[in-house]
Amino acid sequence: MKETVFVSAARTPIGKYMGSLKTVRIQDLAAHTMKAAIERAGIDSGSLDMSIYSQSMQSSLPANVGRHAWTLAGLSEDPAGYTLNTLCAGALQTMISGFNKIVGDEYQGMLVGGVESYSMTQFYLYHPRYEMGPWSMCLHDQKIEVETSAQPQEQYGALTAATLADLVARNYGFVRKDLDAYTLRDHEKAMNAIADRRVGGDIAPYLIKTKKKETVVNADQIPRETTLEELMALSSINEGGTATAANVAPWADAAVSLVMLSVPKAQELGCKPLAKMRGFGIAAGNPTLLERTSVKSIDKALAMCGLSREAIDFYNIHTPSAAYGLAVGDMLGAAAAGKINVEGGSLAFGHPGAAIGGIMAANMIKTLERAGARFGLVNVGALGGQALTIVIEGMSE
Repeated sequence: MKETVFVSAARTPIGKYMGSLKTVRIQDLAAHTMKAAIERAGIDSGSLDMSIYSQSMQSSLPANVGRHAWTLAGLSEDPAGYTLNTLCAGALQTMISGFNKIVGDEYQGMLVGGVESYSMTQFYLYHPRYEMGPWSMCLHDQKIEVETSAQPQEQYGALTAATLADLVARNYGFVRKDLDAYTLRDHEKAMNAIADRRVGGDIAPYLIKTKKKETVVNADQIPRETTLEELMALSSINEGGTATAANVAPWADAAVSLVMLSVPKAQELGCKPLAKMRGFGIAAGNPTLLERTSVKSIDKALAMCGLSREAIDFYNIHTPSAAYGLAVGDMLGAAAAGKINVEGGSLAFGHPGAAIGGIMAANMIKTLERAGARFGLVNVGALGGQALTIVIEGMSE
């Protein structure tokens, strides 16, 4: 099978909701990382075949950010581009699509990634074109409805991240202290990784210009020092529930881009491979049991690669809630113990929608290189009942 390699990665800092990147359009975030990834690869952008990008919410025009942002970045007009949507798992889907195109000998090189801005998400009116009146003048919040409508409400109810977190906690018997202790550890791991410069090396600083000043955003905004007592003092989101604003991954804004090439193309362009993409697993199931679907996706990816759970050196798993993270960790068992989100996860860094999988993949590439390790796994479970996994192989050997 033809091998697929990553030769560069670039991301924005992760800005918290209504935080450091709140005024930046999604096409500007995406274009910034696209240009940086091309520059870091040291290639002519016209040598690529395609830009495959993802966004889960059309928070600002254009609709096809995969093409629009590419040209906005001043890159070659020749490569085509498209945008796909698998909600939170979008960036991983772009890598899987790119992998399949290279393995199938359809294309030899592409840029992949994802972008999200919860801060720029639009409010909208429902059907004002053909029916206008007091009953249709209510503003709808897209960032809420992308959660509640990710699956048919008639069948599964209005599932928010907090509602799912409460459901997982009840199903597995997790109490509030379990969840907040897990959240505390996630922030501690993230803060230690930032202090040791184990994360952030792939950040392309973003310059924000206003009439009065220029501000360079060059660091992730959400990880913080906290205590178990502070976390336990927070109110639950739902009455009688255990989910809080801390033990559910907070909304965030970010973009990420990676360049994927076939090995012959990398040799032709003189690019040094950073890591290989070995395989993937896509699974689906009941939207209320997403943690089980994530484990199913992980096992499918491992089976494709002929690997065991024990063979994986590091697991980067998107944790939409502490309850979800605890449940997935328990199901993976001793084989993954001490290997999951060693530099912090979504609870600490935030959840920038369709960009999250790409950010975790970029970080995994750096982690494997730094540790001289061989195999890393990245998994994202998405609202709607789907989970995607990719396996990355380091280049240490």
